[in-house]
Amino acid sequence: MIDIIFHDKTGVTPYNPGQTGGFENAAGSGEIHYYRLFDGVGIMLLRLEMETYTEIRTQIGMIEINFCINGRFETSFSMRDSVLLKPGDMAVSCYDGRHGTRSESRFPLGCYEGLCLEVDPAAAQNWLEKNAPGFSDFAVLKQNLLGNRWFMFGTAGPRCEHVFRELYENAPYMDLRFLRLKVVELLMLLSRIPQEEGTDLYCSTEQTELAHHLRDHLLTNREGYVSLAQLAEEHGISVSHLQKMFKQVYGVPVYHYIKEYRLEQAAVELVRSAKPITQIAQNAGYDNASKFSEAFRKRYGTTPSQYRTHANGLAKRSREIRME
Repeated sequence: MIDIIFHDKTGVTPYNPGQTGGFENAAGSGEIHYYRLFDGVGIMLLRLEMETYTEIRTQIGMIEINFCINGRFETSFSMRDSVLLKPGDMAVSCYDGRHGTRSESRFPLGCYEGLCLEVDPAAAQNWLEKNAPGFSDFAVLKQNLLGNRWFMFGTAGPRCEHVFRELYENAPYMDLRFLRLKVVELLMLLSRIPQEEGTDLYCSTEQTELAHHLRDHLLTNREGYVSLAQLAEEHGISVSHLQKMFKQVYGVPVYHYIKEYRLEQAAVELVRSAKPITQIAQNAGYDNASKFSEAFRKRYGTTPSQYRTHANGLAKRSREIRME
């Protein structure tokens, strides 16, 4: 079950958020805090402990900008259209009434923390014209981010990631002036920062299912080493074809994906358990705690113990704010 909590201190006409009522079949629990900032714009803070849910979209023209803080987010609109987010990634979509009406989402790590900026362009444009003349319009933003597509995903980049994280950490304080400034800053960045050219991510149903199977096999096989050559032989394909297919589905080489995934699992364990760091290092495939710490610092910019302390401090602060 997902609990949705609304926060609105704007003092203007009540507004019905676009997607907060569209979550079904939640296999687990979680909270979504919706903060309304001005007409047509709100941010959702998602803190979920679940395996899957189904999302239903109904509002044509609604722009969703999702950013992954922690955990992993995988969603499929069809066998051809899918999104995979890890920390630092964003996904942007504009519902057109045909694509993405229903999506099936998975959380492989069993939890997810993220932010979703939800924008109704028609409702938001008037406020922005009066209060943020530097922002051009949503047609420019959509063209820069989406081109002729209805969704995109990829790395947010350091400038946008900084703003996303500021919004996530400061939303509970409901300082409207600060949050509005940050949203305008983010919209302007997204309108102007050059986006990477997308690649053709199409894979057949069989290829996608095989890539998922290989991924699951590699992640669950912690007892012994399995070579790509062995896996390729078992499935009757060449190693080069296996590598190409995996990268086409997941966007990165096989072992890069496995290493990143296990470090993200370790980050979750650091926050959600009291296990010793040495044990978490072993669970992530590191026999040496110092090597784990080095890899973790390279990935997250901080040591495992510092990461745990910072995350616990944020959680405590969030609980205190909710009690006020």
